[in-house]
Amino acid sequence: MGRPREFDADQALEKAVRVFWEKGYEGASMADLTEAMGINRPSLYAAFGNKEELFRRALLRYVETGPAVEHRAALAEPTSRAVVGRLLRYKAESLSDPCHP
Repeated sequence: MGRPREFDADQALEKAVRVFWEKGYEGASMADLTEAMGINRPSLYAAFGNKEELFRRALLRYVETGPAVEHRAALAEPTSRAVVGRLLRYKAESLSDPCHP
């Protein structure tokens, strides 16, 4: 039996989402990922598999928690005007948020 993880996999995955968002798949090196996630390569491989699998999991996380959530909520609005209004407000807020790259 292996040692228990000494890091929070969900937090590490959130950090990987940001690296991929900023640098793209090709631009994100393993060094970039491990540094941002605060883990070493063996821990990354043990928790997430290879870079491609980490990217897939990061993409899933982004879809589950990112803009797609707001887009689905906007589409639930009762009128097309309300849908467009909500999308525009969301885009204006997210694009002007200094926390987003």
